[in-house]
Order: sequence, then structure tokens, then C-alpha cells
Amino acid sequence: MSDAAPLRNAAEAGASVDLIDQLPSGLAVLTADGRWLRANTALATLLGTSPAMLAGQAAHRDRLPGVADRIDAALARLPLADDTLRDVQMPEDARGRHLRLSLRPLPDGTALLQLDDDTALKRLEAQQETLAFGISHELRAPVRAIEQFARRLLAQDAAADPQTARDHLQRIQHASGHAGGLIDALLETMRASRPPRASAAVDISLLGDWICAELQDADPGRVADIHIAPDLWAWGDEHALKQLLGKLLHNAWKFSAHRDTVRIKLTGEVVGDRLQLRLRDAGRGFDMRYAERLFVPFRRLHSADDGAGHGLGLAIAQQLARAQGGHIRVESEPDAGTTFFIELPAVPDEDAAAP
Repeated sequence: MSDAAPLRNAAEAGASVDLIDQLPSGLAVLTADGRWLRANTALATLLGTSPAMLAGQAAHRDRLPGVADRIDAALARLPLADDTLRDVQMPEDARGRHLRLSLRPLPDGTALLQLDDDTALKRLEAQQETLAFGISHELRAPVRAIEQFARRLLAQDAAADPQTARDHLQRIQHASGHAGGLIDALLETMRASRPPRASAAVDISLLGDWICAELQDADPGRVADIHIAPDLWAWGDEHALKQLLGKLLHNAWKFSAHRDTVRIKLTGEVVGDRLQLRLRDAGRGFDMRYAERLFVPFRRLHSADDGAGHGLGLAIAQQLARAQGGHIRVESEPDAGTTFFIELPAVPDEDAAAP
């Protein structure tokens, strides 16, 4: 079959081929030599470009390098049916997406490439695992403590030491508070990955000042040196962004408890269509060898004596960032401090807020 034949066949079936633009899955028609005859809008969106930029070239070699060789090998076997590229799970990309790829031969000697975004499904599965772990493991300890000390109270007689009874009640109260806080955090985890509400221009500087004022009001004895750069604007859900920033600032405050002065600095700039924030503290820091644990639910890098909580705060912050179309990464050094790099959508030019 000549190189022109697939193009001619596609043109003759124009009305049918145009249907692929109405489908939610990313689709492209490829020739045996790897050229993309056309791609639909859904696929171009997944790859961060336009359909016209994908047509006429072997776009998978640049856009899908992790599976490009496998795609070429499957195309070389056309028109035979090939089952080696069916529902191939691709590694998580830089944007935290989980993509799934399939390649199916078509009757005219071309092949249909399909790319689906399974990110929402994967995150739902991860959330279910988080909730199951939290309920079955993390909640078990405080519930057992409540049961144990309540049983001891019931076993006491009238001659029992009142101080011992008060100690048991304090332990029950502490365990109840821990369990309640964990339940609240699990609910936050469930809500964090929900689709955001309507986006608008959000004054990150104002939110930062607001949150830091709340932290200082709650801990008035602490000396703090806080700098929040002015005119930092993001595009998103204000409630979610306040929650996200609150988790990170609370983390900075908490892990600076051993310092005479809490030092926090939030700066940023717009690069293209992204707002790139840097939140720096001078707290405990941590060894970067363990950085991958930081955003994993219940994986703590510090002990409770050092300020560690239930281990969900930063995981929730990352979920919130991703739900807004952003991402968080971190750099740190033990006993020198930590810097969080938060990338969020910037305010579109036409909606930019006045300074």
C-alpha cells in the first residue's frame, strides 16, 4: 500500500473520521512508518499541543518517549493484529498524571492509537487505600487506649486513688482528641481531590498574611520573623488555596519550634502562565534521601516529640495543589530549613488583578 493510501482513505471517510473529535479518549491514526495522519483534540490536550502540531510526523517519538520503541515495533508488524500494546500503564509523568495507551490495527493498514487519562481513577484508588489504612491502623491505637483506660476506670472501687482515676480520664481525653483529629484529617483527604469550584483571581499574599496572623494569635509567645511578598496572585479556588497554604505554613511554624525565632519567607514570580512560589523556613529540615515520603499519607519524617502529627497534612496539600492544576516539590537540609516550591496557574492576563 502506498503512503498516500491511508490519507486518501481517511479523506474518503471524512465524516466518520471526524467523529473522533467528539470522543473523550485521546485518539490518533498512525501509518506503518509511524507518521500521525491526524489526532483528535482530546489527545492533543493530553500532550499539551494542538492537533495540527502532531499531524505529519512520528509524534510519539517526541511526545511519548517511554513507549515510542514499542509503538514502532507494533507498527512494523501491521497489518497483523497485535495484542502487545493493550492498556499499557505509563509511568506517572511530571504533572502527576497516569496515562494508559493502546494501539489497534485498522482494516486499511493503519493503526489507531488511544491514550486515556486514568489519573482520577488512580487517585481515587490511592485515596481508598489511605482511608482503609487510616481506619484500620492509625485509628486502632487511640481506640484501644480509650477502651483500655475506660476498663480500668470501671474496675476501680470506692477506695481507688482519685489521682489514678484522673490520670485515666486524661489519657482517654487525649486519645479521643487524637482520634477526632485523625477523623477530621481523613475527611479533608477525601475532599481535597474533589474538582475545584469556579476559579478566580486569588490574592496569595493576603492569604499568607492572614494564615500567619492566625498562627501567631494561637501561639503568642513565639517570636516570629515573617516576610510575605506582595502582589502574589494565583488562579483557582480561594478556599482550597487557603487550605493548601495553611498546611504548608503550619508545617513551617511547627517544625521551627526549637528555634528562638520562627523565620518564614514566601516569595514568587509568574513564569509564562504559571505562578511559582517559594516558601522557605529555617526549621528542622530533613535528609533529602527520604523526600519521597513527605507527601505520602502517614509517612512521617519526624517523631511526635519533634512536632509530627497524623502524617496527612502535606499529602492533603499536594492533593489540593494537583486539584488546582499545580504541584509541590521540596528541598531541605537537616537543621537548616526547608523550601517548598509551589507551582500554580497564574491569573490570565485579561483577569489580572490590579495591584
